[in-house]
Amino acid sequence: MAVPFAGIRVRDVGCPSLRRVTTSLAMQQRSSQATAGSATGDSAAIHAETLRLVPAAVFETDADGSCRYVNPRWVAYSGRPAESALGYGWSEAIHPDDRDVVVATWQAAVLAGTEITLEFRVVRPDGATLWASGQAAPIRALDGAITGYIGTITDITPLVQERHEQSEQRRFVDAVLDIAGSLVAVFDGEGRILRFNRACELVTGYTFEEVKGRPFYELLVPEAEIEAVREDLAALRPGQPPTTNENHWVTRDGRLRLISWSDVCFFDDDGHATHLISTGIDVTDVRRGEEALRGIEAVGVLLATTGPTKESMAAVLTTLSDRMGYPHLAVFVRRGGAFELGAAVGYNGHAASLQVSRGITGRVLRTGRSAFLERPESGDGAEWLPATAEIASQIAAPLIADRETLGVLSIESTAEAPLTQADLRLVETVAERLSVAMVLGREQQALKERARLFASLNAFARVTGAMVDEERLPASLLDGIADVVPNDASWLTLVDPTSGRHVILGVRGSAVDRKAVGRSVRPGDPPIRRAIRDRTVVVERVTGGRSTSSPGGRGAPPTVLPWRATSGSMVAVPLIHAGDVLGTVVVGRAGRDASFTDLELEVLSLLGAQAALAASNARLLAEVRALAIRDPLTGLFNRRHFDAATELILARWRRDRQAARPIAAIMFDLDRFGELNNTHGHQAGDAVLREFAGILLTRFRSADLVARYGGEEFVVVLDGSSLIDAARVADEIRTALGSRILRGPDGAEVRATVSAGCSQLDPANPTREALIEGADVALYRAKRAGRNRVVAG
Repeated sequence: MAVPFAGIRVRDVGCPSLRRVTTSLAMQQRSSQATAGSATGDSAAIHAETLRLVPAAVFETDADGSCRYVNPRWVAYSGRPAESALGYGWSEAIHPDDRDVVVATWQAAVLAGTEITLEFRVVRPDGATLWASGQAAPIRALDGAITGYIGTITDITPLVQERHEQSEQRRFVDAVLDIAGSLVAVFDGEGRILRFNRACELVTGYTFEEVKGRPFYELLVPEAEIEAVREDLAALRPGQPPTTNENHWVTRDGRLRLISWSDVCFFDDDGHATHLISTGIDVTDVRRGEEALRGIEAVGVLLATTGPTKESMAAVLTTLSDRMGYPHLAVFVRRGGAFELGAAVGYNGHAASLQVSRGITGRVLRTGRSAFLERPESGDGAEWLPATAEIASQIAAPLIADRETLGVLSIESTAEAPLTQADLRLVETVAERLSVAMVLGREQQALKERARLFASLNAFARVTGAMVDEERLPASLLDGIADVVPNDASWLTLVDPTSGRHVILGVRGSAVDRKAVGRSVRPGDPPIRRAIRDRTVVVERVTGGRSTSSPGGRGAPPTVLPWRATSGSMVAVPLIHAGDVLGTVVVGRAGRDASFTDLELEVLSLLGAQAALAASNARLLAEVRALAIRDPLTGLFNRRHFDAATELILARWRRDRQAARPIAAIMFDLDRFGELNNTHGHQAGDAVLREFAGILLTRFRSADLVARYGGEEFVVVLDGSSLIDAARVADEIRTALGSRILRGPDGAEVRATVSAGCSQLDPANPTREALIEGADVALYRAKRAGRNRVVAG
């Protein structure tokens, strides 16, 4: 058997042909010894002729292994003269990487007096490298003493090249099998495992070395399926196309994996099976997914009928848990403008701790894409927020329909049953089915709600049409509206025919200030003024008893309401009749997540028309007042006017582009303004806003556009100023505010700082959005750099 040794192969078997040569030489030597000098010349001649005629490169050494002869074939093979081989000169023909080993092995064989066969490389003087097989055997005298060694050198270069090519082919086939996505296994006629690729190792948990030579049906097939597998194999016949079957394999940790096989069997001339080649696909997760989806289809009918109720969502999660074995499941659904826990299974009291805005579900809501997380080794994963310590993997998928996120499906599992990419694909499919079912359910519920609302609307129209008592009109209108669209608070305004002002004439709800009746609507009272101005339904949020404009909190400033609610949503509906705005109705719902549906907003608009008809004797002014363009708190322009005025400035710049001067923008944001309000109160905060607005008004030119952008943000557009000019002015304003000392309601000192970002109009993109975005990005950098500074972008 070959024993690899560097580039050399040393063999411990002798060469029969070489033995014949040495035997012949030994007989000649013994004959010479027997005739003691009578024919010494003849014997030497015969000896030399014998070595010359051997059809191989031949060498002869003395008893110490020192070369004393090489034949012409050795000279031709090595490309070296015969005299260069004498002694140990022959070693110079050996490849440098093999030389030391060959010499050492040769000396060891001479010392032991044994035969030797080696494979090594020979380097010819012309640089060519050849593979050689060297064989040598001792020559013995009559008394058995070794008198020398005779050996041959055979060129085996083609053989070695063929072996190398075969080895490369085997490695290529092995590599292909190992990277194949399918399971590939080869068995002998008795079912013993001969080949077991990487995919098989990954599925079973066994290595090829562990299963090699073992019957697969005893090791991998469940006992209950062994007989059926034997029958399938016995049914294979010569010339038969590949047959398919399915059976389970048992993994190292005892789990069952369902494999779909395609088998090809090879037979000998007697019809006996010699080899079986099987390729398979692990279909465990596919079958589990199909089973789960069949269950989802069933509960989907319930979901499509009833909508995403807690009961229907719990039925969905229970089906997934029962059919897929998932231990922890939760689904979050949109309720109005917020997401809340719809149902949870398997959390055993921990469901209350689930939060949709954090962890993996928060990531899914932000990105709109599914996510798969595994427990981080260091335990410091920012998004790794499992419900319990035993959780090892998480999957969350968005429920999306018509580009709207309806909810999030979340699954968590333990280390005993870790989630995989296959589970992720299944959960995504389930999420798609649930999304469709939720949309159908929502539409069904919307149809029912529409029918109810319009039936109530007809009843309201009949009642209001019969109202003739002006004193009872406000209360009757508000009660009737509450019957159609339930609410927690409402109030009605109508135009005072004497002063022309809008006056609150009726209120409803325990949290509404009764003393507000008779009060005129203030110029900044939202959302009434917006409803009157825009002649449309207006929706706004309520925070801390104040209203903020719904699009991002930017617009009209916070104003005190007659409704004492810490949070909620309110809707203002204009009462329009014969083209005139006669008043408004405001309805509100309390609660952080409170909102009104689109259908309710539509119905409220129709209710307003009916209420306007009932109140047509209290007519308002013929036209709505001109657009209010000032922020009531600071006196600066508001966001709406700023946007329109900026567009005019940029339009003029684009018209005179060739001679246009530069335009710069500065975005200011008061630092830690929320903390200031919390520490000193909103009155102090308002005072800071007015103080800063005063600094802006006194520092900028009349040609500059200065506005309160929203909350504690202010913006300035400087026509004819560069980025350097803007940064210089912004820093002067920053310094001026920092030096001001204000007094809070309690007399305490109030100090404030401001950060600013500056940008200049890019001629390649001369738009308002690009100009303001540049300043906003620079402002963000100023905030990140530590606040109370100016950054020019």
